[in-house]
Amino acid sequence: MAKHEKQEFQKMDVAQLKAHADEIRKELFLLRMKKHSSPEKNISLPKILRKKLAQALTVLNQKEL
Repeated sequence: MAKHEKQEFQKMDVAQLKAHADEIRKELFLLRMKKHSSPEKNISLPKILRKKLAQALTVLNQKEL
């Protein structure tokens, strides 16, 4: 994760982080559905999205403590 992305996550409040995590989950779901109908050109996109989701949830858990 680039430093600027990490800083962006840390600047967000809890509600924004939850909304961002939900958006990433929706994107992952749509990619899974699209995979069955047509092959994805960028095959590394699901991995990148899963990583961003994990990082957003980590920052969210840190803020909730």
